[in-house]
Amino acid sequence: MKIFYGAVTMTLIALMFAGCCACRKGKNNLPLKGTEWHLMRMMGRDLAIDGEQFVFTFSEDGQFGGTGACNRMFGEYKSDAKGALTFGPIASTRRMCPDANLETEFSAVLSRATHYEIDGNILMIFSNGEMQAILMAK
Repeated sequence: MKIFYGAVTMTLIALMFAGCCACRKGKNNLPLKGTEWHLMRMMGRDLAIDGEQFVFTFSEDGQFGGTGACNRMFGEYKSDAKGALTFGPIASTRRMCPDANLETEFSAVLSRATHYEIDGNILMIFSNGEMQAILMAK
């Protein structure tokens, strides 16, 4: 009987650790820098965006850049190992786009960013604990 209870206890402990997100965190996460990220969700709503629009990369030298609806967007960012993320002034070209308002909204989201989390191939951008945008690795 002791063996049975010992086996049950060990199984429960194993299940507890297997389900522990903190234990697995970072195991298969893509890096922020060098990955192409595609905007999927912003301000609580899903976006139907062409695969070539709203694609961004973060470089090792603190620069980010990519394409919005039709304009190039770029600027500086700072991040650290604890997940802090802030953006400097964000610039873009000025072509007329059908989704120009979405570009403006995304720039505002980035300017409010305070931190980020990566879960596998998903990048989540937060502002003071509130999720602002979700991007997926392309």
